[in-house]
Amino acid sequence: MNITYLMQYLSRQLHTIVRRYTRQGELLETVCERVDLTAQPESESAELLPFLLQTAEDACPVLSADDHSIAYATAVAGAEIFLMGPVLLPGGTRYKHRLPETLSVPEEQRLLLYHCTPYVLLKESLLVHNLFHNSILSLNQASELNCLEQAEASEVQKNFTDIVFRNQEASSRHNPYDQEIRELSSIENGDVAQLTKSWEEDYIGRVGTLAKDPLRHCQNLGIVLVTLGARAAIRGGVIPDIAFSLSDSYINQIEEAKNPEAAFSLGRKAEYQYTVLVKELKEQREARSSEHPPDSRISRCKDYICSHLHGKLSTSDVAKELYMNASYLSDLFKKEEGITISEYILQEKIRLVKNMLTYSRYSYSAIANYLGFTSQSYLGKRFKQATGLTLHQYREKYGVKEFTEKSGEAR
Repeated sequence: MNITYLMQYLSRQLHTIVRRYTRQGELLETVCERVDLTAQPESESAELLPFLLQTAEDACPVLSADDHSIAYATAVAGAEIFLMGPVLLPGGTRYKHRLPETLSVPEEQRLLLYHCTPYVLLKESLLVHNLFHNSILSLNQASELNCLEQAEASEVQKNFTDIVFRNQEASSRHNPYDQEIRELSSIENGDVAQLTKSWEEDYIGRVGTLAKDPLRHCQNLGIVLVTLGARAAIRGGVIPDIAFSLSDSYINQIEEAKNPEAAFSLGRKAEYQYTVLVKELKEQREARSSEHPPDSRISRCKDYICSHLHGKLSTSDVAKELYMNASYLSDLFKKEEGITISEYILQEKIRLVKNMLTYSRYSYSAIANYLGFTSQSYLGKRFKQATGLTLHQYREKYGVKEFTEKSGEAR
Protein backbone atom coordinates (compact mmCIF):
# COMPACT_ATOMS: atom_id res chain seq x y z
CA MET A 1 0.00 0.00 0.00
CA ASN A 2 1.21 3.51 -0.84
CA ILE A 3 1.06 4.99 2.68
CA THR A 4 2.41 8.40 1.65
CA TYR A 5 -0.35 8.79 -0.92
CA LEU A 6 -2.94 7.88 1.72
CA MET A 7 -1.53 10.54 4.04
CA GLN A 8 -1.56 13.13 1.25
CA TYR A 9 -5.19 12.28 0.55
CA LEU A 10 -6.13 12.68 4.22
CA SER A 11 -4.25 15.97 4.46
CA ARG A 12 -6.11 17.36 1.45
CA GLN A 13 -9.49 16.16 2.70
CA LEU A 14 -9.03 17.58 6.20
CA HIS A 15 -6.76 20.50 5.23
CA THR A 16 -4.46 19.71 8.13
CA ILE A 17 -1.36 17.79 9.21
CA VAL A 18 -1.24 14.00 9.06
CA ARG A 19 1.44 12.19 11.04
CA ARG A 20 2.42 8.54 11.38
CA TYR A 21 4.00 7.09 14.53
CA THR A 22 5.10 3.77 15.88
CA ARG A 23 3.15 2.55 18.89
CA GLN A 24 6.17 3.54 20.97
CA GLY A 25 5.76 7.17 19.86
CA GLU A 26 8.52 7.43 17.25
CA LEU A 27 7.60 9.79 14.40
CA LEU A 28 7.83 7.99 11.04
CA GLU A 29 6.39 10.49 8.58
CA THR A 30 4.65 13.88 8.44
CA VAL A 31 2.53 15.12 5.52
CA CYS A 32 0.92 18.54 5.22
CA GLU A 33 -0.36 19.79 1.87
CA ARG A 34 -0.99 23.28 3.29
CA VAL A 35 2.04 25.57 3.21
CA ASP A 36 0.59 27.88 5.88
CA LEU A 37 0.39 25.04 8.44
CA THR A 38 3.98 23.84 8.23
CA ALA A 39 4.91 25.71 11.43
CA GLN A 40 1.95 24.31 13.38
CA PRO A 41 3.84 21.43 15.11
CA GLU A 42 6.30 23.91 16.61
CA SER A 43 3.45 25.64 18.46
CA GLU A 44 2.07 22.44 20.00
CA SER A 45 2.80 21.64 23.61
CA ALA A 46 5.49 19.02 24.17
CA GLU A 47 2.99 17.00 26.23
CA LEU A 48 0.24 17.12 23.59
CA LEU A 49 1.48 14.41 21.23
CA PRO A 50 2.17 11.79 23.93
CA PHE A 51 -1.30 12.48 25.35
CA LEU A 52 -2.94 11.98 21.94
CA LEU A 53 -1.01 8.81 21.14
CA GLN A 54 -2.03 7.33 24.48
CA THR A 55 -5.71 7.84 23.62
CA ALA A 56 -5.42 5.72 20.45
CA GLU A 57 -7.57 2.58 20.60
CA ASP A 58 -7.38 -0.47 18.38
CA ALA A 59 -11.16 -0.90 18.43
CA CYS A 60 -12.08 2.50 17.03
CA PRO A 61 -10.67 5.84 15.81
CA VAL A 62 -10.61 8.37 18.64
CA LEU A 63 -11.52 12.06 18.54
CA SER A 64 -9.99 14.34 21.18
CA ALA A 65 -11.10 17.95 21.56
CA ASP A 66 -10.59 20.83 23.96
CA ASP A 67 -13.14 23.32 25.29
CA HIS A 68 -12.63 25.48 22.20
CA SER A 69 -13.48 22.55 19.87
CA ILE A 70 -9.90 22.16 18.62
CA ALA A 71 -9.72 18.48 17.70
CA TYR A 72 -7.38 15.69 16.67
CA ALA A 73 -8.11 12.13 15.54
CA THR A 74 -6.04 9.00 16.05
CA ALA A 75 -6.45 5.74 14.16
CA VAL A 76 -4.50 2.55 14.79
CA ALA A 77 -3.06 0.98 11.63
CA GLY A 78 -1.39 -2.29 12.50
CA ALA A 79 1.83 -1.50 14.37
CA GLU A 80 1.44 2.22 13.69
CA ILE A 81 -0.77 5.13 14.72
CA PHE A 82 -2.07 7.82 12.38
CA LEU A 83 -2.57 11.26 13.92
CA MET A 84 -4.74 13.77 12.04
CA GLY A 85 -5.15 17.38 13.13
CA PRO A 86 -5.64 19.90 14.40
CA VAL A 87 -9.03 20.92 12.97
CA LEU A 88 -11.87 23.03 14.39
CA LEU A 89 -15.20 21.33 15.13
CA PRO A 90 -18.58 22.98 15.84
CA GLY A 91 -19.33 23.55 19.51
CA GLY A 92 -22.03 21.78 21.48
CA THR A 93 -20.78 18.18 21.31
CA ARG A 94 -18.98 16.51 24.20
CA TYR A 95 -16.41 13.84 23.45
CA LYS A 96 -15.06 11.05 25.60
CA HIS A 97 -11.50 12.31 25.33
CA ARG A 98 -10.98 15.93 26.33
CA LEU A 99 -7.73 17.77 25.76
CA PRO A 100 -6.52 19.44 28.96
CA GLU A 101 -6.44 23.22 28.61
CA THR A 102 -2.68 23.17 29.22
CA LEU A 103 -2.20 21.07 26.08
CA SER A 104 -4.46 23.17 23.85
CA VAL A 105 -3.42 24.87 20.60
CA PRO A 106 -2.39 28.53 21.09
CA GLU A 107 -5.04 31.15 20.29
CA GLU A 108 -3.10 32.70 17.41
CA GLN A 109 -2.91 29.34 15.62
CA ARG A 110 -6.65 28.63 15.72
CA LEU A 111 -7.47 31.07 12.93
CA LEU A 112 -5.59 28.83 10.51
CA LEU A 113 -7.55 25.69 11.29
CA TYR A 114 -9.99 24.02 8.92
CA HIS A 115 -13.61 24.05 10.13
CA CYS A 116 -15.23 20.65 9.67
CA THR A 117 -17.89 18.48 11.28
CA PRO A 118 -17.22 15.47 13.55
CA TYR A 119 -18.77 13.40 10.75
CA VAL A 120 -16.05 14.44 8.29
CA LEU A 121 -13.20 13.87 10.75
CA LEU A 122 -14.56 10.48 11.79
CA LYS A 123 -15.20 9.45 8.19
CA GLU A 124 -11.59 10.03 7.17
CA SER A 125 -10.30 8.38 10.35
CA LEU A 126 -12.48 5.36 9.59
CA LEU A 127 -10.83 5.04 6.20
CA VAL A 128 -7.51 4.41 7.93
CA HIS A 129 -9.06 2.16 10.57
CA ASN A 130 -10.98 -0.06 8.14
CA LEU A 131 -8.05 -0.40 5.73
CA PHE A 132 -5.99 -2.00 8.50
CA HIS A 133 -8.68 -4.11 10.20
CA ASN A 134 -10.50 -7.24 9.06
CA SER A 135 -13.90 -6.21 10.44
CA ILE A 136 -15.53 -3.01 9.17
CA LEU A 137 -16.54 -0.37 11.70
CA SER A 138 -19.52 1.80 10.70
CA LEU A 139 -19.73 5.55 11.05
CA ASN A 140 -22.64 5.22 13.48
CA GLN A 141 -20.63 2.87 15.70
CA ALA A 142 -17.62 5.18 15.68
CA SER A 143 -19.80 8.19 16.44
CA GLU A 144 -21.48 6.47 19.38
CA LEU A 145 -18.14 5.36 20.80
CA ASN A 146 -16.73 8.89 20.57
CA CYS A 147 -19.59 11.28 21.21
CA LEU A 148 -21.67 9.71 23.98
CA GLU A 149 -20.02 9.20 27.32
CA GLN A 150 -21.16 6.15 29.24
CA ALA A 151 -21.91 8.38 32.19
CA GLU A 152 -24.35 10.39 30.07
CA ALA A 153 -26.06 7.22 28.86
CA SER A 154 -26.37 6.01 32.45
CA GLU A 155 -27.86 9.36 33.47
CA VAL A 156 -30.51 9.02 30.76
CA GLN A 157 -31.49 5.60 32.07
CA LYS A 158 -31.55 6.89 35.65
CA ASN A 159 -33.82 9.80 34.70
CA PHE A 160 -36.08 7.42 32.77
CA THR A 161 -36.43 5.15 35.79
CA ASP A 162 -37.17 8.13 38.07
CA ILE A 163 -39.84 9.49 35.73
CA VAL A 164 -41.59 6.12 35.41
CA PHE A 165 -41.51 5.68 39.21
CA ARG A 166 -42.92 9.18 39.87
CA ASN A 167 -45.68 8.69 37.30
CA GLN A 168 -46.69 5.37 38.87
CA GLU A 169 -46.67 6.86 42.36
CA ALA A 170 -48.86 9.77 41.23
CA SER A 171 -51.01 7.58 38.95
CA SER A 172 -49.97 9.93 36.16
CA ARG A 173 -50.33 9.00 32.49
CA HIS A 174 -49.26 10.51 29.20
CA ASN A 175 -51.76 11.69 26.62
CA PRO A 176 -53.27 8.67 24.80
CA TYR A 177 -51.58 7.55 21.60
CA ASP A 178 -54.88 7.01 19.78
CA GLN A 179 -55.74 10.70 20.29
CA GLU A 180 -52.46 11.67 18.64
CA ILE A 181 -53.24 9.33 15.73
CA ARG A 182 -56.65 10.96 15.25
CA GLU A 183 -55.02 14.39 15.26
CA LEU A 184 -52.42 13.45 12.65
CA SER A 185 -54.97 11.56 10.54
CA SER A 186 -57.07 14.73 10.41
CA ILE A 187 -54.11 16.60 8.92
CA GLU A 188 -53.30 13.80 6.48
CA ASN A 189 -56.93 13.71 5.29
CA GLY A 190 -57.40 17.48 5.17
CA ASP A 191 -60.27 17.27 7.66
CA VAL A 192 -60.38 20.62 9.46
CA ALA A 193 -63.49 19.75 11.49
CA GLN A 194 -61.97 16.50 12.75
CA LEU A 195 -58.73 18.29 13.64
CA THR A 196 -60.61 20.81 15.78
CA LYS A 197 -62.56 17.99 17.38
CA SER A 198 -59.36 16.10 18.23
CA TRP A 199 -58.01 19.21 19.98
CA GLU A 200 -61.11 19.37 22.17
CA GLU A 201 -61.06 15.73 23.26
CA ASP A 202 -61.15 15.04 26.98
CA TYR A 203 -58.85 12.27 28.17
CA ILE A 204 -57.05 11.02 31.26
CA GLY A 205 -53.39 11.92 30.99
CA ARG A 206 -51.15 14.83 30.17
CA VAL A 207 -48.39 15.77 27.78
CA GLY A 208 -44.95 14.74 29.05
CA THR A 209 -42.55 17.32 30.46
CA LEU A 210 -40.17 18.28 27.64
CA ALA A 211 -38.12 20.80 29.64
CA LYS A 212 -37.97 22.20 33.16
CA ASP A 213 -38.51 25.78 32.00
CA PRO A 214 -42.21 26.35 31.06
CA LEU A 215 -41.37 28.43 27.99
CA ARG A 216 -38.81 25.90 26.72
CA HIS A 217 -41.31 23.09 27.39
CA CYS A 218 -43.96 24.75 25.22
CA GLN A 219 -41.42 25.64 22.55
CA ASN A 220 -40.34 22.00 22.36
CA LEU A 221 -43.97 20.90 22.29
CA GLY A 222 -44.74 23.38 19.51
CA ILE A 223 -41.78 22.11 17.48
CA VAL A 224 -43.02 18.52 17.89
CA LEU A 225 -46.47 19.54 16.62
CA VAL A 226 -44.97 21.30 13.60
CA THR A 227 -42.64 18.40 12.77
CA LEU A 228 -45.30 15.70 12.98
CA GLY A 229 -47.80 17.93 11.18
CA ALA A 230 -45.40 18.48 8.28
CA ARG A 231 -44.96 14.76 7.76
CA ALA A 232 -48.70 14.12 7.98
CA ALA A 233 -49.27 16.80 5.34
CA ILE A 234 -46.67 15.19 3.06
CA ARG A 235 -48.48 11.86 3.41
CA GLY A 236 -51.62 13.78 2.42
CA GLY A 237 -50.01 14.96 -0.80
CA VAL A 238 -48.33 18.27 0.07
CA ILE A 239 -45.01 18.69 -1.72
CA PRO A 240 -42.15 18.03 0.75
CA ASP A 241 -40.34 21.28 -0.11
CA ILE A 242 -43.48 23.25 0.75
CA ALA A 243 -44.12 21.31 3.96
CA PHE A 244 -40.54 21.60 5.21
CA SER A 245 -40.23 25.29 4.30
CA LEU A 246 -43.42 26.04 6.22
CA SER A 247 -42.04 23.95 9.08
CA ASP A 248 -38.85 26.03 9.14
CA SER A 249 -40.88 29.24 9.30
CA TYR A 250 -43.05 28.09 12.21
CA ILE A 251 -40.12 26.63 14.16
CA ASN A 252 -38.21 29.90 13.85
CA GLN A 253 -41.25 31.78 15.14
CA ILE A 254 -41.65 29.32 18.01
CA GLU A 255 -38.02 29.83 19.01
CA GLU A 256 -38.67 33.58 19.20
CA ALA A 257 -41.86 33.26 21.27
CA LYS A 258 -41.79 35.23 24.52
CA ASN A 259 -44.33 33.21 26.50
CA PRO A 260 -45.49 29.56 26.69
CA GLU A 261 -48.97 30.27 25.34
CA ALA A 262 -47.64 31.88 22.16
CA ALA A 263 -45.23 29.00 21.51
CA PHE A 264 -47.96 26.37 21.87
CA SER A 265 -50.43 28.41 19.81
CA LEU A 266 -47.97 28.56 16.90
CA GLY A 267 -47.76 24.76 16.91
CA ARG A 268 -51.55 24.55 16.65
CA LYS A 269 -51.61 27.15 13.86
CA ALA A 270 -49.10 25.07 11.91
CA GLU A 271 -51.29 21.97 12.26
CA TYR A 272 -54.28 23.95 11.03
CA GLN A 273 -52.42 25.38 8.03
CA TYR A 274 -51.12 21.95 7.04
CA THR A 275 -54.67 20.59 7.20
CA VAL A 276 -55.96 23.39 4.97
CA LEU A 277 -53.20 22.72 2.43
CA VAL A 278 -54.18 19.05 2.20
CA LYS A 279 -57.88 20.00 2.02
CA GLU A 280 -57.25 22.34 -0.92
CA LEU A 281 -55.26 19.67 -2.76
CA LYS A 282 -58.05 17.12 -2.31
CA GLU A 283 -60.66 19.59 -3.53
CA GLN A 284 -58.60 20.32 -6.65
CA ARG A 285 -58.26 16.62 -7.40
CA GLU A 286 -61.96 15.96 -6.86
CA ALA A 287 -62.92 18.89 -9.09
CA ARG A 288 -60.76 17.57 -11.91
CA SER A 289 -62.03 14.00 -11.60
CA SER A 290 -65.72 15.05 -11.48
CA GLU A 291 -65.55 16.88 -14.79
CA HIS A 292 -65.34 13.63 -16.78
CA PRO A 293 -65.84 9.95 -16.00
CA PRO A 294 -62.34 8.73 -15.17
CA ASP A 295 -60.42 6.79 -17.80
CA SER A 296 -57.76 4.65 -16.13
CA ARG A 297 -55.25 5.53 -18.83
CA ILE A 298 -55.83 9.25 -18.34
CA SER A 299 -55.66 8.83 -14.55
CA ARG A 300 -52.33 7.05 -14.87
CA CYS A 301 -51.15 9.75 -17.25
CA LYS A 302 -52.05 12.47 -14.72
CA ASP A 303 -50.47 10.57 -11.86
CA TYR A 304 -47.22 10.23 -13.78
CA ILE A 305 -47.21 13.92 -14.71
CA CYS A 306 -47.86 15.04 -11.12
CA SER A 307 -45.02 12.83 -9.90
CA HIS A 308 -42.53 14.19 -12.43
CA LEU A 309 -43.11 17.94 -12.46
CA HIS A 310 -39.64 18.61 -11.04
CA GLY A 311 -37.83 18.82 -14.35
CA LYS A 312 -38.38 18.76 -18.08
CA LEU A 313 -41.32 16.60 -19.15
CA SER A 314 -42.75 15.92 -22.60
CA THR A 315 -45.69 14.03 -24.08
CA SER A 316 -43.32 11.38 -25.44
CA ASP A 317 -41.88 10.86 -21.93
CA VAL A 318 -45.37 10.18 -20.55
CA ALA A 319 -46.37 7.94 -23.47
CA LYS A 320 -43.20 5.89 -23.12
CA GLU A 321 -43.87 5.35 -19.42
CA LEU A 322 -47.45 4.18 -20.15
CA TYR A 323 -46.38 2.00 -23.12
CA MET A 324 -48.67 3.96 -25.44
CA ASN A 325 -48.30 5.65 -28.79
CA ALA A 326 -47.64 9.37 -28.20
CA SER A 327 -50.10 10.56 -30.86
CA TYR A 328 -52.86 8.25 -29.64
CA LEU A 329 -52.33 9.32 -26.03
CA SER A 330 -52.40 12.99 -27.04
CA ASP A 331 -55.69 12.57 -28.89
CA LEU A 332 -57.24 10.58 -26.04
CA PHE A 333 -56.12 13.11 -23.43
CA LYS A 334 -57.42 16.07 -25.46
CA LYS A 335 -60.77 14.34 -25.94
CA GLU A 336 -61.15 13.57 -22.23
CA GLU A 337 -59.70 16.74 -20.69
CA GLY A 338 -60.26 19.39 -23.32
CA ILE A 339 -56.60 20.44 -23.24
CA THR A 340 -53.39 18.92 -24.56
CA ILE A 341 -50.91 17.04 -22.40
CA SER A 342 -48.42 19.89 -22.79
CA GLU A 343 -51.05 22.37 -21.59
CA TYR A 344 -51.86 20.13 -18.63
CA ILE A 345 -48.18 19.84 -17.71
CA LEU A 346 -47.85 23.63 -17.81
CA GLN A 347 -51.05 24.04 -15.79
CA GLU A 348 -49.78 21.75 -13.05
CA LYS A 349 -46.37 23.40 -13.03
CA ILE A 350 -47.99 26.82 -12.66
CA ARG A 351 -50.01 25.46 -9.73
CA LEU A 352 -46.79 24.26 -8.16
CA VAL A 353 -45.11 27.62 -8.80
CA LYS A 354 -47.98 29.30 -6.92
CA ASN A 355 -47.38 27.05 -3.91
CA MET A 356 -43.64 27.69 -3.97
CA LEU A 357 -44.14 31.46 -4.20
CA THR A 358 -46.60 31.32 -1.31
CA TYR A 359 -44.89 28.93 1.08
CA SER A 360 -41.17 28.94 0.25
CA ARG A 361 -38.33 31.44 0.03
CA TYR A 362 -36.86 29.99 -3.16
CA SER A 363 -35.64 32.56 -5.68
CA TYR A 364 -37.42 32.86 -9.02
CA SER A 365 -34.43 31.44 -10.87
CA ALA A 366 -34.29 28.45 -8.48
CA ILE A 367 -38.00 27.75 -9.04
CA ALA A 368 -37.53 27.95 -12.81
CA ASN A 369 -34.60 25.54 -12.70
CA TYR A 370 -36.36 23.19 -10.26
CA LEU A 371 -39.40 22.83 -12.53
CA GLY A 372 -37.49 22.52 -15.79
CA PHE A 373 -38.25 25.92 -17.35
CA THR A 374 -35.58 27.08 -19.79
CA SER A 375 -35.07 30.37 -17.93
CA GLN A 376 -36.51 32.63 -15.24
CA SER A 377 -37.82 35.03 -17.89
CA TYR A 378 -39.63 32.22 -19.71
CA LEU A 379 -41.23 31.09 -16.45
CA GLY A 380 -42.25 34.69 -15.73
CA LYS A 381 -43.83 35.03 -19.16
CA ARG A 382 -45.87 31.82 -18.90
CA PHE A 383 -46.83 32.57 -15.30
CA LYS A 384 -48.19 36.00 -16.19
CA GLN A 385 -50.13 34.55 -19.11
CA ALA A 386 -51.77 32.08 -16.72
CA THR A 387 -52.39 34.33 -13.70
CA GLY A 388 -52.23 37.91 -14.92
CA LEU A 389 -49.53 38.61 -12.29
CA THR A 390 -45.76 38.65 -12.36
CA LEU A 391 -43.88 36.30 -10.04
CA HIS A 392 -43.06 39.22 -7.75
CA GLN A 393 -46.64 40.49 -7.70
CA TYR A 394 -48.00 37.05 -6.83
CA ARG A 395 -45.52 36.55 -3.97
CA GLU A 396 -46.22 40.04 -2.63
CA LYS A 397 -49.97 39.41 -2.72
CA TYR A 398 -50.21 35.82 -1.50
CA GLY A 399 -46.84 34.92 0.01
CA VAL A 400 -46.51 34.00 3.67
CA LYS A 401 -45.07 37.13 5.26
CA GLU A 402 -42.01 35.47 6.79
CA PHE A 403 -40.87 34.15 3.42
CA THR A 404 -41.67 37.33 1.47
CA GLU A 405 -39.49 39.39 3.80
CA LYS A 406 -36.54 36.96 3.77
CA SER A 407 -36.47 35.76 0.18
CA GLY A 408 -34.50 38.69 -1.29
CA GLU A 409 -34.69 37.46 -4.89
CA ALA A 410 -33.76 39.59 -7.90
CA ARG A 411 -36.66 41.54 -9.32
